[in-house]
Amino acid sequence: MKLTLESCRRLTGPSLYFQNPGTVLDVFVSGVRLEDVVACWQEEVNKLREAVSWKLSPLHVRETHPQGASLAFNASMDLVYSASELNEAAWNNSVARLYGEVPEDFDGIVSKLKAQIEQESNPVLLKLNEAANKKGIQLLSDDETLTLGLGVGSQSWSLRELPSPDEVDWNALHNIPVTLITGTNGKSTSGRMLAAIVSADGKTPGLTSTDCIQVGTDILDTGDYSGPGGALAVLSDKRVEFGVLESARGSMLRRGLGVTQAQAGIITNVAEEHLGEYGVRSLADLIDVKFTILRPLEIFGGMLVLNADDEGLVEYAKNLNHPLCWFSLEKDSHILYEHRKQGGPICYVEQGKIYFLHHDSVKFILNVNEIPITLNGAARYNVANSLGVIALAKNLGFSNEVIAGALKSFQGDLKDNPGRGNYLTLPLPKPNRSQNSTEEQSFQVLIDFAHNAHGLSAICETLIRLPAKRRLVVAGHVGSHSDEEIREMTRVVAKIKPEYFYSPEMLDYLRGRKAGEISKLVFDELRQLGYAEEKLSTANTCLEAVKSAVEHVQAGDLLMLVGLDERKETLAYLEELKLQI
Repeated sequence: MKLTLESCRRLTGPSLYFQNPGTVLDVFVSGVRLEDVVACWQEEVNKLREAVSWKLSPLHVRETHPQGASLAFNASMDLVYSASELNEAAWNNSVARLYGEVPEDFDGIVSKLKAQIEQESNPVLLKLNEAANKKGIQLLSDDETLTLGLGVGSQSWSLRELPSPDEVDWNALHNIPVTLITGTNGKSTSGRMLAAIVSADGKTPGLTSTDCIQVGTDILDTGDYSGPGGALAVLSDKRVEFGVLESARGSMLRRGLGVTQAQAGIITNVAEEHLGEYGVRSLADLIDVKFTILRPLEIFGGMLVLNADDEGLVEYAKNLNHPLCWFSLEKDSHILYEHRKQGGPICYVEQGKIYFLHHDSVKFILNVNEIPITLNGAARYNVANSLGVIALAKNLGFSNEVIAGALKSFQGDLKDNPGRGNYLTLPLPKPNRSQNSTEEQSFQVLIDFAHNAHGLSAICETLIRLPAKRRLVVAGHVGSHSDEEIREMTRVVAKIKPEYFYSPEMLDYLRGRKAGEISKLVFDELRQLGYAEEKLSTANTCLEAVKSAVEHVQAGDLLMLVGLDERKETLAYLEELKLQI
């Protein structure tokens, strides 16, 4: 028998399990019936909750696979640390019982929990939350700060110096529109495009993503801010008039969402990624996670925009009773047809033109080839991203003119959309230039931080449509991917038949693997596909691999850079190449 605790997490916002704060713990078991383990665990949780005088709110048990489960329960927003400690203590007691061992002294556990609860308790915070709920004002907080209202209508305090509800000038506080963006691929691009539309309408967007947090054109910080921390940072900034929040899988599972209310949301697509983390074992589990964004939308019936070309989303939505807007690359999509018959909004492409239709009112928005990031329609994944953003913007009340103007101006370059489908023309390095040729002495680069087979497939489909004398690839992989996932991604990239293939080491992303292990997997797969040894190269860093690839480019070549770390250094190097004469 084996009983393993995989992770225990505080849920500070709406989550896969419930709308309010709480805790969740994931376990793996073998050699014993899962239902027996869960029953024992539930009993221990309730014993401890009764002992510390907590209400016995429902326990949410999710069987993540035949040998795994998650147990979650709500807790007061000021006591999520204590709730997590209680959940873990209950699990430890269960393990001891099931192993036939003597558990830790129960009274001692209760005494420790009560002391932590007393220290963590914040009655003023709870009173402010109650008052804010009654007035319809959003409240955001972390371990240090509380914010009432959002953006231009917000005010913030230290958690140690909170005012009483009577001391708050509630008339000075209000919310602002907030949109949630999730999906496996296309989140960051969609968020940036929507932020561009907000700016074109004369408002200041607050944007969070896996790359940075940004207010207008001001980047506040770089890094992964796709969770509650990023939401609090931009929505407590008094310049912000419209929130655009990227909500990634990991952040939703670790902490929940950063807001309790939102006006609209989008799920771009869902594909297998990071299976095995936080109790997510299948594509169906991932889809459940992505639909977490429904919780803040349900408060006021905010529109949820969905991709009709994604079978998983279509199947899940069959059981929804919520306002939906569908988009598709296929005008004749059965989903669009049925939704239109019911009077629902849809967005689609017909003969290179994008239309939005609602209640039989058809509005032409713009031509696909007027949107730079679509590369004249070759980048079909960015055509889909554009459709989703247009659907969002229309449901949020933006005019056709503002939407079209913003998307026409949004460039697929390193400034507007760094690392996402950037297509550059660069001069050949001087040693590579032919003195006698009349051919233009340049090559193309396509940069994307795609890190899964679904994203890579979209990029490679685009590359095949673009003219190139030869194709070269630099592709990095994170060690948390399984062997088969790395092999699958290698097979996907091999479809473009690259002349040279570079597999750099990413030492900061080995995730438990040994140096050289990933390249060995990649090259083994490529050899099986018939690649000669002299076409395969590794490098100590991504930047070194990119520089090696550039040394081999010829006029008219296309260099594909995907899944790399050292992003800032790589982009800076490419900018230097642009300045060559």
